[in-house]
Amino acid sequence: MNNLTFSSHYARSVLYGLQQTDVPTDELLLLRGIDPEVIRQPRARVPTEQFIRLFRLVWSALDDEFMGRTTRPCKVGHFHLMGSLVVHCDNLEAVIRQSIRCYRLFSDDILIELILEGEEAELRMTHRRPELDPDSFLVEWLLLVWHRLIGWLIGRKIVLSHATFQHPLPGHFDEYRFVFPCRCTFEQDHNSLFFSKNYLAMPVTRSPDELDAFILSSPRNLLIWTDDDDSLATRVRRLLEEADAASLPNLDWVAEQLHTTTYTLGRRLKSEGSSYQKIKDNLRRDQAVIMLSRQNLSITEISTQLGFAEPGAFSRAFKHWTGLSPLAYRKQDQ
Repeated sequence: MNNLTFSSHYARSVLYGLQQTDVPTDELLLLRGIDPEVIRQPRARVPTEQFIRLFRLVWSALDDEFMGRTTRPCKVGHFHLMGSLVVHCDNLEAVIRQSIRCYRLFSDDILIELILEGEEAELRMTHRRPELDPDSFLVEWLLLVWHRLIGWLIGRKIVLSHATFQHPLPGHFDEYRFVFPCRCTFEQDHNSLFFSKNYLAMPVTRSPDELDAFILSSPRNLLIWTDDDDSLATRVRRLLEEADAASLPNLDWVAEQLHTTTYTLGRRLKSEGSSYQKIKDNLRRDQAVIMLSRQNLSITEISTQLGFAEPGAFSRAFKHWTGLSPLAYRKQDQ
């Protein structure tokens, strides 16, 4: 998908560990072209390239792949080392078990288990010092990393049947459909991902050279993994991205392109935790954030290109999406 942006919640979470140190965080962010004031806004969005730079900044400044959320740092390079070992495994089950052994060497705080007692495979993540991860970001991040890495290694998207989390329903739950595209339940006994055991016998298809390239681009390939995302919401967004932003098609047209009825389309989107209006709003929000970073476009021009009747309507919508007016957002991005 194009013009992706990320919730400022995640940006604040990435920065959390660094902010517990004496490092002048704001100065480092500004040097990397990242505005700390935008990150502090509860509903603001961070463009993809800035978000990737933010991850790399924190990893480098802390020399810690766990971003200051464990008792001892997991020095940068551990993930690459683990990948270099598991890429030679015969199948996915061997990959997971070898990775678990590696993590036991990396940290005493993070416990990862593969549980095969039920009808499905369960990948369980436990933080033994949860007070170091108060918003559960590290747990969420590591589950995402494992899900996407092991799927990449076998060249298949691993479809999750459901996921459980120990923490309460978060305020950023709308982001979960991109992070964990399945049914998610909260305040459960464990942090776990569930998927078919059939994946465990699938062979590793990646080479060591491909793994090196994957790590070199990290975290890009972990954050942006939509090429194989066959969710209906993603398919609808792709159709809208190909349309003229000033006159996005209606639900009837989208349903026709997907060879279904408007009722069925709406029902299936609802089952994914989405809606046609929400997809349209999120697309225009992301496009607006990107456009505002281009100083040659006026607010009026952006408003017209996004199909708003007048700049005031665009300003009201943008403030609803991000908590900032377009002018305030642009001023902070300068």
